This record gives sequence, structure tokens and C-alpha cells, in this order.
Amino acid sequence: MNLKPLILIVAFLIPSKLLSNSLDQDYCVGYLEEVYWSLDPIEEIEVRERIIKFFDDNFEGSENLNYDLYYDPKSKQFLIDLDGVDISKYKKVNYPNFEILVLDAYINLFKGDGINYCPAFWDNCSEESLKSFFQASEDFSQSWSGEENVMKFLTDHFVNHHCTMYLDTSINQKTFISDLNILINELTK
Repeated sequence: MNLKPLILIVAFLIPSKLLSNSLDQDYCVGYLEEVYWSLDPIEEIEVRERIIKFFDDNFEGSENLNYDLYYDPKSKQFLIDLDGVDISKYKKVNYPNFEILVLDAYINLFKGDGINYCPAFWDNCSEESLKSFFQASEDFSQSWSGEENVMKFLTDHFVNHHCTMYLDTSINQKTFISDLNILINELTK
């Protein structure tokens, strides 16, 4: 039996599959970025509590994700290790479950290779990568109808969106803070 044609087919399909997965990740970077920047500025306490409950009800383990982090304005970083630190000198910032889940997935998708953070920061991105990223933004904007409809968006569009497969509720707090510091560093360059 000649295996050469089978090997050629497999060799052809593997890079296509990898590229497809990479473009899906680029898409989800764009989508989760939009979700985060839409949910984060919501200040009304009652609405934020409903969002937290929604995540608790729909993402098992998210009820354990509510972190009080301490920010050092001088270094523009969150403190990772609090042992022996006088936390009264730092700004306390609360991150509820939905912010942690979405940010964690978003950061882990763009920092994959840890080199250029594409497509979140557009460094050395392929045209296909950027297209996928911006397609997600466009798709998100078609489903988002504002803060007043946030629960409808979460129920109708977010909970079953394929990008939610990247949400992970077993997040180590120190790792999350370290990753968050990467994001802050990139945003403040």
C-alpha cells in the first residue's frame, strides 16, 4: 500500500487546522476584549451584582473568583506577593468574577507565544490575524445594545458564544496578577 498520498493529505491538513485554530484565537481576543471593555465600566451596583450572579450560575467555580488586588501607582503594577507588605500604602482594587474570567482568557489568548502579543497590540500581525480580530469586534457590536441591555446580551449572545470555551475558572491569583501586569505594561507603553 502506498502511504505517500495519505501522508501528503495529512501534511496539508495539519497546517490548515493550526491556522484555523490560530485565527479563531485571534477572533476570540477581539471578542473578549470587546466584552471586557463593555462590562468593566458598568458602575451601577445592582447591575454588577446581576452580572456576577450570571457568571456564578453559568460558569462553575466562578463564585470563587473575587479578588481584592493592590496597585502600586509608582510602578504601575499590581502587587503579586503581599507577605510582609503594608497594603495600606497601595490602592485596593476589586476584580469580580466576570472581570477575572474574561481578562484571564483574553490575556492568555494574546500572550500565547509571549513575543509580540498579536493581535491585541498589533505587533507583527498577519493580515488574516487582524481581519479575524476586527471581525470579532464587528460581530460583538452587532449583538451589544448597551449597558441597559447587558443581561439580555449575556443570556442571548455571550453564554453560548464559542469564545466562552476559553474561560477557565481555575485561575491562580498570583498568575492572574502577573498576567494582568503584562496587560498594564502593554497598555502604558
